[in-house]
Amino acid sequence: MRIAILGWGSLIGRPGDMLIEGQWEPNGPVLKIEFSRISADGRLTLVIDPKHGSDVKTQYVKSRRSAIEDAICDLMIREGTDCANIGKCTKQNSGDCEYANIRDWLNDSDCDAVIWTNLKSNFEKKWERVPFSLENAFRYLHSLPSICKANARNYINEAPEPTQTRLREYLKSKGWL
Repeated sequence: MRIAILGWGSLIGRPGDMLIEGQWEPNGPVLKIEFSRISADGRLTLVIDPKHGSDVKTQYVKSRRSAIEDAICDLMIREGTDCANIGKCTKQNSGDCEYANIRDWLNDSDCDAVIWTNLKSNFEKKWERVPFSLENAFRYLHSLPSICKANARNYINEAPEPTQTRLREYLKSKGWL
C-alpha cells in the first residue's frame, strides 16, 4: 500500500523518526488551515479549521510503511497524540473521508491512502471562552509570558513559507512577526 502523509506546519521540517520516502512534495490538497489551536506550551499551532482557516496548498511525503496502521503509529508518535487525532482516507473507503478536498486529491494521486494530523481548533475552549478571531488571537499571544511568547513567535515564523494564513498576515501587519 502506498501511503501519503499530509503536512502544512512543523511536521515538514521536523518529521522526527517517521519512516518517510523522498522529499516533501508541494502539491497536496488545498485545506483551510489556521493557527487556531492552543498547545500545551501556549503556542498557537496550525490545524485544519474549516471556519477560520485560509486556503493553504498542503505538502505531502510518502511513508516507507506499507500498512496504514504502522504509518498512523509513526504519525501518532511524532505528534504526541492518539489515533483519534489522526485522519485517514483510503481509496477503498474514500466515501468515508472527512474532507472532500483530501478525498479528491487521493483519488487523483498514485497513493492508496493518506493520513494527516487531525487535531481541531480549541481556542475558545482553552482561552476563557473567547471565540477565535484575528484580534483575539493577537490579544492571546500578547498575554503570554515572555518565554512562551518567544516560543509562539518562533513557531509561527518557522512554519513553511507556503502556509500563509490570515493570522500570520495579521501578525505581520501588526509588527508582531
